[in-house]
Amino acid sequence: MTTSAPDGGAQQECGPRYGGLRADAVRNRRRIRTAAADLLAEQGAGVSLDRIARLAGVSNATLYRHYASREELLTDVAEQIAAVAAAAEARLATSDPLVAFRGFLEALASARPAALYCLPEGAAEGPRARVAGATRRLLSRAQRSGRVREDITAEDVLAVVAQLGRPLPGATWRATEDRCPRLVRQYVDGLVVPASRTPHEPYHLPRR
Repeated sequence: MTTSAPDGGAQQECGPRYGGLRADAVRNRRRIRTAAADLLAEQGAGVSLDRIARLAGVSNATLYRHYASREELLTDVAEQIAAVAAAAEARLATSDPLVAFRGFLEALASARPAALYCLPEGAAEGPRARVAGATRRLLSRAQRSGRVREDITAEDVLAVVAQLGRPLPGATWRATEDRCPRLVRQYVDGLVVPASRTPHEPYHLPRR
């Protein structure tokens, strides 16, 4: 069974307990995972499962029916962020290098990447490596085209995008989602070699 990813690609639901669920169970699982990603990105790894369940609008019992442990939920969040990155990279593989780099970062920023970097190594080591690899490939391609500065690393980019994809104190996630694509475009503009600047080609993200 699949769900739509923020970048428009269909993605497999992650997690070992998934499979053969009814539509309402699929929705609940998605709500739990989304709530977890939101709270992890905003507050860090110390957020409680009770708080996640409340934000998702489900009972603790429902949360534990989907995730037998905290580690299982955190792993699912990490895997989903990595899946968004992989889908965006594949979708943009034949695009102009600068447009692809910008579109990839917009998609990644929409997936709550800050959540990925606050998780314990056991839950996130593999997904982090895959996200870093995709970022490195898109950045290298843009740099080889001569349009992005050579002194930027994938680690630099991820540190910035993780911050751009989380709300300011007191701001809502909706406001952040509305503002984030513009901030990513402005950030990428700052990485572009001046002589190679081109008009923006927007990358449209479907609703989360």
